[in-house]
Amino acid sequence: MFGTNINENVLTAARVSLILVCVYIIYKMHFRIRLSGNKAKTMAYLTTAILFISVGIANGDTITRIGVKVLAMTIAFLLCMLFSFEKYAETFNKTMYFIAYTAVAFTVIAYIAPDLVRRLPYITNTANTKIYTCGFAGLLEGVLGQTMVRTQGIFWEPGVFQMYLNLAVAIELLYKKQINKKYITAYIIALFFSFSTTGYIVFAWIITAYVFIKRNAGREDVINRLVIIFLVFFAVVAVIQFTNIGDVVFGKMFDKGNVNFGSTTTRLAGIIVSTKIAFDNPVFGIGMVNMDSEFLRVALASRDILGGWTHDNTNTLFYQFAAHGIPFGVLFAVGTYKFGNCFANGRKIITISVFLMLFLLYIGENLQYSIFPYIAVFYGYGWKESIASSNRVYTQGRQMSI
Repeated sequence: MFGTNINENVLTAARVSLILVCVYIIYKMHFRIRLSGNKAKTMAYLTTAILFISVGIANGDTITRIGVKVLAMTIAFLLCMLFSFEKYAETFNKTMYFIAYTAVAFTVIAYIAPDLVRRLPYITNTANTKIYTCGFAGLLEGVLGQTMVRTQGIFWEPGVFQMYLNLAVAIELLYKKQINKKYITAYIIALFFSFSTTGYIVFAWIITAYVFIKRNAGREDVINRLVIIFLVFFAVVAVIQFTNIGDVVFGKMFDKGNVNFGSTTTRLAGIIVSTKIAFDNPVFGIGMVNMDSEFLRVALASRDILGGWTHDNTNTLFYQFAAHGIPFGVLFAVGTYKFGNCFANGRKIITISVFLMLFLLYIGENLQYSIFPYIAVFYGYGWKESIASSNRVYTQGRQMSI
């Protein structure tokens, strides 16, 4: 909720928090950044940061914009240095379980007693919309009293919440050897209440990858997968057939008369318009400060292709190419692809599946100043080091047990 808050003091507090988090992580590392065994991550961070700063200066981006994004990169790098991917995944899923649980509980309260929620503290976002919050979850004012109360957790909108929920689901199903049923249940319920088209599509992709791609011997496991896909299929059919949720969530993809069809135009523009800007400005991109006006100009010129126009660039991946140039975009995209290796255990099909998951997630939201995209990039470039580190810990554990 920081990113869309209209209060400048809150935004300043968020930026100061980034600095404090950075200092705290360095403190936890005893003020020592150990480069041995982390060369790939270190080189990826230095290359990314230096290239980004150079491009930002060339484009005339403000010091604040450059500084906040470099801080996000630095925190992501330090987290990758502090935690193995195994430890990060464990901590991430524990955190997401708490967020999902509180978000669902807050949503249930909103269904039962919307007036009670309206008595809670609220913030106002850049669209002058109130977001009521209980501290661990928030809800937009417009959803209260409605048939579909879209849960958003601590994030600024449901579309962002579903991204992190789906990542948690992927960790449970595609990475971990044993599924935590309590966690996965909370994630799925929270994902359902997000009523996010992208969220449902990505979830379906993860389930498909889990059922048909992930290799795990054992008859019981095969039966579990068949049961999961059977239940998911009939749940989707039931929701679409017997409720208006199907029209609201999926209608905007196919029905131009639907008031939400613009979201499809926006996602298409994120790819087409960003690609056009990137090819017109291949080396340095257009810059963050110039992106809004240039994106709108190109979108208006491409409205016949898009079926409309938009000023919103909601694509995290393609934004990198348009704003910072093709070299930076390639660096970001390759790291994002390599992130799938952390799940894969040598299987390229899993790597590709995880990349496609992130590709779909990044279509709907531009995580411009968020930390996670760079966590994925740095873990991606350092995936071999992470596996070697995990193997060393496993070997030491065996020796100690002997």
